[in-house]
Amino acid sequence: MPRVNVKTGKKKGVVAYLWKFAGKFSVIEVEHILVAWVILSLAFTFVLYGFAVNNVIFLLVFSASLIVLGCGFIMHELMHKFTAQKFRYKAEFRIWPLGIMLALITSLFGFIFAAPGATYFEPDPREQYMDPKGFTKRYGIISFAGPKINLIFGFIFISLFFLTRLVFPQVTSLGIAFALLVTGLGAFINFYLAAFNLLPLGSGWLALDGYKVLHWNKMYWVSSFAIAAAMSIVSYIYVIPYIVI
Repeated sequence: MPRVNVKTGKKKGVVAYLWKFAGKFSVIEVEHILVAWVILSLAFTFVLYGFAVNNVIFLLVFSASLIVLGCGFIMHELMHKFTAQKFRYKAEFRIWPLGIMLALITSLFGFIFAAPGATYFEPDPREQYMDPKGFTKRYGIISFAGPKINLIFGFIFISLFFLTRLVFPQVTSLGIAFALLVTGLGAFINFYLAAFNLLPLGSGWLALDGYKVLHWNKMYWVSSFAIAAAMSIVSYIYVIPYIVI
């Protein structure tokens, strides 16, 4: 009797991976991420660009902000989310409407108060009593995931920045200027975000990542904060002045 192949309807390969990845997000979470991303990018554009009438430059700066914040802000939050999900916690990003408004308003005055929202996860409330050491460790690992990806992107961007300057010592086109803007801004913002979030400040749900990392592993906190702070200063001194647009 001939063998009959029956299709099971299972998705394979890239399609299966994308389907599984999409299942990690709710519609409302995707909406919140996109809103925060676009508004923060617009706020950074106002700070960097001002209000001079030049559509080409505006689009270049806005595009650069989208790229940089896609790595710096979105990946920071997603790493919190994915790490929490590895521990089987429900985790989703939510915007803070007041924070979004403040980011846009303050950008009009030349600086940004960037607190657009956060990734919230829900562990079992009994964990901190039944397994206090394990609970502290899991919280620390989840909290460290965001600054860690910022440090990784920071070193990638700063390497690309100096490589661009080495290959193109003179800024002779908008393309070179755009490359310097993306890599330079990407380096500074990622190192700054890592350093800021690793400050051991706050308490409870208002605590920054550094507060929870410090309580989990002091060596991790000291080394990562020192690197982030030092590289923020380095990028501010040796990178930011050479951004041309």
